[in-house]
Amino acid sequence: MSSTTAGATSETVGAALKLAFAATLASVVSLSVLAKVRAHRKSSDPFASPRTTSEASKETERRAAIVLTAHPDDESYFFAPTVQALKRSGAEVHLVCLSDGAAGGDGETRKAELLKVKELLELEGLCIVDTDDLRDGMETQWPAKTVMAVLDAYTEGAPVKFDYVVTFDGRGVSGHVNHIATYEGTRQWIEEKHNSPGASSDLPQVWVLESTNLVRKLSGALDFAMSYLETLTSSRRVFVPSPSPRQVLAAVRLHKSQFVWYRKLFLAFSRYTFMNTLRRID
Repeated sequence: MSSTTAGATSETVGAALKLAFAATLASVVSLSVLAKVRAHRKSSDPFASPRTTSEASKETERRAAIVLTAHPDDESYFFAPTVQALKRSGAEVHLVCLSDGAAGGDGETRKAELLKVKELLELEGLCIVDTDDLRDGMETQWPAKTVMAVLDAYTEGAPVKFDYVVTFDGRGVSGHVNHIATYEGTRQWIEEKHNSPGASSDLPQVWVLESTNLVRKLSGALDFAMSYLETLTSSRRVFVPSPSPRQVLAAVRLHKSQFVWYRKLFLAFSRYTFMNTLRRID
C-alpha cells in the first residue's frame, strides 16, 4: 500500500471515529434532556423521575418494587437504568436474584459482589435464592412453579406492599434460558393471581425489560431516538434513560469476577447501559 493510500485510509478512519464520538455524545446529552422531559409523563409513566417533594408528600405510602433477575450482575448489565429511575422516583427497591451464578464462577464470591452493588445502588432489600431447582446454566430448565413460589414467598413475607415487579421479557435480552424462565414464571404468577377466585384488585403491575435485535442492542446511546419514539405509541410502554451511566459502570465493575474483556466491550456498546424500555404485561 502506498503512503498516499495509507494516509487517505487513516484520515477516513479518523473522520469516522470523530463522527461516531460526536453522535454518541449528542445521544448522551439527548438522554439527559429526555430524563427531565419524562417528569411531565408521570400519569402514564410510573418510572418517571425525579419526583417533587410536594408530589411525594401526597402519597400515603411509599411505593415499592421487586426487580427479579436470574443471576448476580443482571441488575447491573441490564436493569440499572430502571433501578436508578425507581430510586430517584422515591420507590423502595428490592432485588430478588434467583441463583448465585455459580455456573459462571464461585457462588460465594458472586454473592459478595452483589452485596456491594446493593450498597452502591442503595437498595432496600436483597434476596439471593438458593434452591436446587434454580441452579444456573444454559442447560438447566427452571420450573415456572419454583419461580412462582419465590414470588409468593417474597411478596407475602416482606413488610411492604409491592406496586411493581420488573423482570425479563420472553426473549430474555440475551436469549439465556434462565432469563426466559424467569419471565415465564413471572407471567404465569401474575396470570394465576388475576384468574384466582376473589382476585385482589390491588395486585402489582408487572413490567418486562424489552429485548431488541442485535444491532440495536449494541448501538449504545444511539438507540435513544428509536426507543423513545416507540414508547410514545402506548401507555403500557415506557422509556427509562439512565440518569447516570457512570454509576452503571461502577455497579458493573463491582462484579469483578465477571468483568472480563468481552463483558467490558458489551458494557461500552450496550443500549442497556444507557436506557431501558419496559412493557407492562399484567
